[in-house]
Amino acid sequence: MDFPRATLYLDIAAKGLGLLGVALMIFGRDGWFFAGVVAVFLGVVLGGWNMLAGRRMRRRGWDGTRHG
Repeated sequence: MDFPRATLYLDIAAKGLGLLGVALMIFGRDGWFFAGVVAVFLGVVLGGWNMLAGRRMRRRGWDGTRHG
């Protein structure tokens, strides 16, 4: 992730998928429940990817230089 905005977009996508998945699990029936489970799982994966990208950005610094 070379762009600081990418972590913001990943965070928004992860939270959106999580909320969509929860709504599908609450209001969906049969196959929609399992689609909600998959959406929540994808949201968790994207959230983890966002955390790793944020850690890499903090370590490198916003100006591209390494800080440690």
